Amino acid sequence: MKFVAAMSATLLLALTPFAMAQTDPVDAPPEAGRSPFSLGAHLSYWNAHDLDDFNLDGMLGGGVVGQFRFHSYGAVECRLSGYAGGDSKDYYIEDKGWYETDVTIVAMPMEVGLVAFLPLDDTFELYGGPGVGFYLFDGEYTVEQGPWKTTYDIDMDDRAGCYFLLGVRAKLASNTALYAEAKYTWVKSKFDAPLPTTDYTSTMAPDRRLDFDGVSINAGLSFTF
Repeated sequence: MKFVAAMSATLLLALTPFAMAQTDPVDAPPEAGRSPFSLGAHLSYWNAHDLDDFNLDGMLGGGVVGQFRFHSYGAVECRLSGYAGGDSKDYYIEDKGWYETDVTIVAMPMEVGLVAFLPLDDTFELYGGPGVGFYLFDGEYTVEQGPWKTTYDIDMDDRAGCYFLLGVRAKLASNTALYAEAKYTWVKSKFDAPLPTTDYTSTMAPDRRLDFDGVSINAGLSFTF
């Protein structure tokens, strides 16, 4: 009997840790929280209204977006973008020959805004919101004939403006997402000085306003830190 009692006690002691493991499982560590900071980079096309005056259909460029998500449904953002558009044409002037002309327009928006989010499921979310910015503009006009070449600066005022955007974001991983957005910008500029009067270009009054209102389409990738 003593032997049986001893064996029973030994078996009970051996089974006790296994039974405790079955009845009291170790909880899995909680999932790490997402950082409120994200950074995105995108390619962009801006169809500004008065680019038609320069024979341009639009400007191509890119930008970066930094967001601080202070709430699951809200964030503040900063945007820095750069755009450029150009066009080349040849003109023939009687008794003077052929002229090669190039025009280039450059814009650099610096913007801040508010964004609201609407989650659709675990992968997709819609977002949108307003913002304000300061917009830098510059350009040049080049005329060339044989060895002769002249470049004129197209001086334009840098101006404040505003925008509104709508977008959709698709999560690829816990910290990576694709996004696409449409952004409408309201901003106007004007010439600081007219282009000189020549046989190959017309005079543009320095007080003429230039309308850069228009839609830009952005597509890129964002990372949450």
